[in-house]
Amino acid sequence: MTEISIPKNITPSKIENLYSRYINNQQVDNVILKVPSSIDKYTYGLLGDLLKFVITLNTKSNIKVVILDDEVSNIDRFYDHEYAYPIISLLWNKVTFIDKNTINIKATLREKQNEYFIKMNSLSRLKGNKYIFTNTDHLPQSKGLIKLFENQNGFNDDENQIKENIKKIFDEYILTFNKNNQREFESILDDIGAIVYELTKNTYEWGRTDEKMIEISESIRGVYFRFHKNKIDTILNEYEGTAIQSFFKHPFIEQDCLNDLKQVYYLEILVFDSGVGFIDKFYQKENCTDLEIIKKCLVKNQTSSNSNLRSKKGMGLDRILNILNKKGFVKILTDRYSVYRDLIKDNYQPIDIDKLDDLKLEDWNNNSFQTDNVAKSQGSYISILYPFKSNQ
Repeated sequence: MTEISIPKNITPSKIENLYSRYINNQQVDNVILKVPSSIDKYTYGLLGDLLKFVITLNTKSNIKVVILDDEVSNIDRFYDHEYAYPIISLLWNKVTFIDKNTINIKATLREKQNEYFIKMNSLSRLKGNKYIFTNTDHLPQSKGLIKLFENQNGFNDDENQIKENIKKIFDEYILTFNKNNQREFESILDDIGAIVYELTKNTYEWGRTDEKMIEISESIRGVYFRFHKNKIDTILNEYEGTAIQSFFKHPFIEQDCLNDLKQVYYLEILVFDSGVGFIDKFYQKENCTDLEIIKKCLVKNQTSSNSNLRSKKGMGLDRILNILNKKGFVKILTDRYSVYRDLIKDNYQPIDIDKLDDLKLEDWNNNSFQTDNVAKSQGSYISILYPFKSNQ
């Protein structure tokens, strides 16, 4: 048995080390996964990186036991954190769950999972300036699928309904810290609603089945929002040497987004699924390179057409780039690749499908997209960073 421990002071760099050790560099089996009852600090991209690690580990290794590194009496603290529900949902049918005293806690987890699902399904408050929706495809629909996004007929194609409910969540739960942010959100509501609609639609079309259209046995899909507030110097130090540091150094951020305390407020949106990823799922490979396939997914009319969807079909990720133009940042994790686009530095331009070289994507790892020593990850993770203006 191999015990893998996720510490409560986990960071993106520590997750990268875990991924390198247990997924890139060795094949482990019969895994005991120890998860913390809380995480000290959430930074942009942390949840996506953590879910990528656990989902990929679950696919490549046989996770036998999950240890909650706390006593069962403190389980409410665990469910204050956004990683709890999706990780437990993913592993629900296959592992033994125990606390740090080796007490079987599955009965207690079942109660807490059901409570959390009811909160998500009824748009009730979750703790903190954040929200997460998670669909679990291997559970009964009444206990696994969020009705705002899906019903017995498939994906909810009513973009206005999704937009209005997202507005409620932001007004009442997420942007409660600053009224200026709420006022700005009114002006970008269509943008945020479009982002959520398009990306959750993509998980419905792409994330539930493999490349042969066979249902994935353990499948989660979701969308996550978190409001961040940080001093600019803290951000620049935490992300030293990364594309995020470069993004926050843009004059636009300093001139338009810093308040009197040199703080910046920004929104993180993550859409994730545990599917096979862009490259294996893409239905028109036609001698394309992996990078060309990822780029094709960012161009109009390249998404799947086999669904109940009527409006705006096929605009997908192309529409997201247009929404984020001149102000946002998007990072995509899929297969062996981690790519990004800084839309302040590289403004959006519509791309002809026959001119993919004109579509700018950059390698998060600064390695010219060389992935020979990188193991294929399971799932797709699209992280968006949207800075708010300071309204000074």
